[in-house]
Amino acid sequence: MRRKDGQSNTSASAGARGGKTRPDRDLPARRFRFLPGDAVVIGAVAVVCVILLLVTWIYGKSVENRGRVVRITQDGNVILERNMADFSEPTEYRITSDSGEMVILLSSDKVYVKDSSCPDKICMHVGELKKSGDGAVCLPNRVVVQIVSSGTEEDQEVDVVAK
Repeated sequence: MRRKDGQSNTSASAGARGGKTRPDRDLPARRFRFLPGDAVVIGAVAVVCVILLLVTWIYGKSVENRGRVVRITQDGNVILERNMADFSEPTEYRITSDSGEMVILLSSDKVYVKDSSCPDKICMHVGELKKSGDGAVCLPNRVVVQIVSSGTEEDQEVDVVAK
């Protein structure tokens, strides 16, 4: 900002300190320019990001279409094991035990515990089971509902390896 006498405030304050100026004020202003090389680098990074997103999306679809099987066990015994693609329309599956009754809704894209006679209803609060590895457990009724991969053990992914 210029003062009325034509001098800027910075030069007036420098003169008040004995004429010494700070070296960073003597440098010319930096100008940042967008060069053609910058566009190449930005474009290359954008292309790599798009390729990674596509690969991730395609891999996710292939894993999703591998085939999922819903497995329901009671007291350690398998009472239902069916491919989820077999459920063309939503189907209710009822389980009756000494402790009470459960209603499980089975469809081609999700499975969830619709109703349970247990007091805490934790199995209902788990929500929808959609991908391989999801599961819900009802301890009072001794029922486990889980989605597993229909492939062999070689096709299944490893969560953790410990030595």
